[in-house]
Amino acid sequence: MNKNKEKRLLIRIAHMYYAENKTQQEIASRLGVSRPSVSRLLQKARDEGIVEIKINYGDSFARLEDALEKAFGIKEVIITPFEEEVEGLKKSLAEAAAGFLMRILKDGDIVGVSMGTTLAYMYEYLKNAPKHKVTFVPLIGGVGQTRLDVHSNHIVINLARAFDGDWQLLHAPAIVDNINVKKTILSDKNTRYVMEFAEKSNIALIGIGAPLTPHSTIFQTGYFTEKELEELKNAGAVCDLCSIFLDKDGKQCQAEINERVISIPLEKLDKIPLVIGVAGGREKQEAILAALKGKHLDVLITDEHTGKFLLGRK
Repeated sequence: MNKNKEKRLLIRIAHMYYAENKTQQEIASRLGVSRPSVSRLLQKARDEGIVEIKINYGDSFARLEDALEKAFGIKEVIITPFEEEVEGLKKSLAEAAAGFLMRILKDGDIVGVSMGTTLAYMYEYLKNAPKHKVTFVPLIGGVGQTRLDVHSNHIVINLARAFDGDWQLLHAPAIVDNINVKKTILSDKNTRYVMEFAEKSNIALIGIGAPLTPHSTIFQTGYFTEKELEELKNAGAVCDLCSIFLDKDGKQCQAEINERVISIPLEKLDKIPLVIGVAGGREKQEAILAALKGKHLDVLITDEHTGKFLLGRK
C-alpha cells in the first residue's frame, strides 16, 4: 500500500473511531479487516500525529498525583484542594479517604485503623457505603480522657457500622508509664489477641501526626507531659505513625517513650500490604515527608499545597 493510500486509511479509521464513536469491531466489519489490524492502525495514527489526544485536566490534580507517585515510588496519591481553615481541610481529606476506601474495600479485608480527627470525620461521608464482610481493628490504644471521638476504638466502630462489618476493640492506653506496665497489659490474653489480630490487617488506615505542633492530637488531648514533649524534641521527632515517633528521615527516634507505646510495631506496620496515610496542611508537611522518606506509606491522601511542597523536596 502506497503512503497516500495508507494515510487515507489511517484518517478514515481514526475518524470512525474517535468522531463517530464506532467500536473497533464495527470498523473491522465495515472495512473488511481484522479487529487487531484496526487496533494496530489506530496506534499508528497516534504515532504519526494524525490523532492527537488532548486531556482537559480542568481542576484535576492528575499530573501532580502522577509526579508524586513516581517521585516517591508509591502506589497512589490522591490530592484535594487546599483549604486555610483546618477543620475544613480535614473534612476534605476525610471525604477523599472515604471515597478511596469504598473503591478498594472487598469482602474478607481486615482494616487496621489509627486515631485522629481526620479519620474520625470519614464516617460523615460513608452514609451510603456498600456492605462488606470486613473487620476493622485498632492499631493503637486510646489517648487521654478527652476528645474520645478521635480514639481508634470510636473510629473503628463507626467505620464498621458504615460498611455493616465487624470490629475488634483494644481496651488499653496508647502510652503507659513504664515498660513493665506495658508488659503486664500485653500479657492479658484479650489484649494480646487484638494486637495479634491487628497485625493480620491487609489494609492500614492511618493519620500522620506532627507531634510538636499546636494542632496535634497530643496537644489537644493534653496526654503528654512537658518532660515527654521535651524528650521528643531532643530526639528530633517530626512525625508519628500510631504514636511511634520518627525523625526527619522516617526512622524511629531514639526516645524512651517509643518503648512505652501500645500499638502495632513499626516493622509490622510496614509489612501490611496497603498502608494509607491521610494528612495535610502546612503543619503536617515535614511529618508527611518523613513518612514518605521512611517508605512507610503505599497510598497518600493529602492537599494540593502539601503535594507541591513534597515534590519540591524530593
